[in-house]
Amino acid sequence: MFDKNNDILIAISGGKDSMSITKALKDMGYTITALHINTGIKDISKKSQEIVQIFCKKENIPLKIIEIYAELNASLEELSKVSRRPVCSVCGMLRRYLLNRESNNRIIVTGHTLNDEVSFILKNMLFWNDELLSKTYPVLYEREGLSRKVKPLCLITEEETRYFCKISNIHYIDESCLHKSEVYEVFKNAVKQFNENFPGSIIGFYKGFLNRVGTFYSETDKDVPPQKCQICGYPTTGLVCSFCRLKEKLLQYKHG
Repeated sequence: MFDKNNDILIAISGGKDSMSITKALKDMGYTITALHINTGIKDISKKSQEIVQIFCKKENIPLKIIEIYAELNASLEELSKVSRRPVCSVCGMLRRYLLNRESNNRIIVTGHTLNDEVSFILKNMLFWNDELLSKTYPVLYEREGLSRKVKPLCLITEEETRYFCKISNIHYIDESCLHKSEVYEVFKNAVKQFNENFPGSIIGFYKGFLNRVGTFYSETDKDVPPQKCQICGYPTTGLVCSFCRLKEKLLQYKHG
């Protein structure tokens, strides 16, 4: 995924998973910077930012904070209304865009765990979302306009990150987002039940998926080079990327 010669940008939310990987990489001597994106969702965003700031100061980790409202002069709820997309969907798109923009060719580390990955795969298998399934890998290598993105916790369960925080005395936000997808939560709960009833089943499923995914999706499916957004230059499959389209819709909305 990376080595100690690489500069790393960690997406840190304040939750147990991102706090765990940040602490682990810092203790192992990697060159890391943390990026926290404040989504502006009532008290939970304020608490999350405070937890991240205290943690990074204690651990002497460089931290940058971006506020979505300051970026677009609109709340997530307003952006959801303008785009006619669920808040969770808009938030995910904004996070991906801002992470890549701020990476400056550094390797992006996220705190996705084994539970997250298996839940994502099962959900997209049920609805046969081939585009997303073909890109489900622990490492998404860099290409023009996109930094490398990696998931070092992909074989680690949520229970293990919880224990890691406990023994490392890491305080983390343990509240769920008000806008978290109910559908995704169904799959997260199912995966947890699978692993409780059949210990080791989800790691076996995940490794089996990685061994087989190349059979179902060819290299050309995964590596079709996107074109550049005509406005910001961000890689996109259309003429204008989702971020810039959202900004245009917001401008139209505010000016009637």
